[in-house]
Amino acid sequence: MNSRKKSLSIMAVIYIFILIVGVFVFTYLDQLSLVFRLLIADLVMTLITWVISLFIKNASVYDPFWSVIPPFMVLGVIIYLNQSFNFGVLLLFIGLFVWGVRLTYNWMIRWTSFHEVDWRYNKIYEKSPKLYFLTNLFAIQLFPTLIVFIQLIAATIFIQMQPAMNLIIWIGFLMMIFAAVIQFVSDQQMKRFKERTKNQKVCIDEGLWKYSRHPNYFGEITLWWGLYIMYFGAVQKIDVYIIAPILMTMLFLFISIPWMEKKILKTRPEYKDYQMNVSMLIPFFRHQK
Repeated sequence: MNSRKKSLSIMAVIYIFILIVGVFVFTYLDQLSLVFRLLIADLVMTLITWVISLFIKNASVYDPFWSVIPPFMVLGVIIYLNQSFNFGVLLLFIGLFVWGVRLTYNWMIRWTSFHEVDWRYNKIYEKSPKLYFLTNLFAIQLFPTLIVFIQLIAATIFIQMQPAMNLIIWIGFLMMIFAAVIQFVSDQQMKRFKERTKNQKVCIDEGLWKYSRHPNYFGEITLWWGLYIMYFGAVQKIDVYIIAPILMTMLFLFISIPWMEKKILKTRPEYKDYQMNVSMLIPFFRHQK
């Protein structure tokens, strides 16, 4: 077994262990409400991931958490409630499952071994090495966990309601599938571009990337808006849970994208022209020079 396969096998074992602990915590807290049981189980799984990341000195252990844990949590809620068949619930799970498989697959084909660390984590470490054990916990792991969990509250309510299908629920589901397709296509286009321009400092300007600087992020945001639209189709009103996709959108607009583009500009100054001509997020016609 080569190093990469060995690392992937170890990562699989780690996440199986994390999920087993999560199920145990959820089962043990049977005196609490469903949402609080899910939250505490999610936080405990995150803390275990953090401890393991400290032990092996690599915060990238958390990377699969974003796409692996949510579909399992939703499936767990469906099994726990043990309700009669509901087509809307099935569609919600399919949408989240397709997204999770796509994102996890993309991580798997790019990840090499435990020696690899996300460049953003290194930046956080360089700013304050002595406090990295805390920034690792709060900035790298707990913050994303909570952002995603807020999205899953709406999903949990949707599952509990077992709503009848309507046009809005269908639109939300199609948005989730569309999001996964957009992400898959943009990932494949970027992969082929990098293989063709290996060791060259050039900016991609083709396919979906010709109309959006971050079509993969656009897909990610669309996924969570799609989930909320499904929820909205069930409750038929705008309530506090609209904050979930708004927070996810803000995460990408004000943290992920600016950070990524700042890094690109340091090595590829020509990216400035690309920024001026191409939409930041939503695919759209290019600006005329």
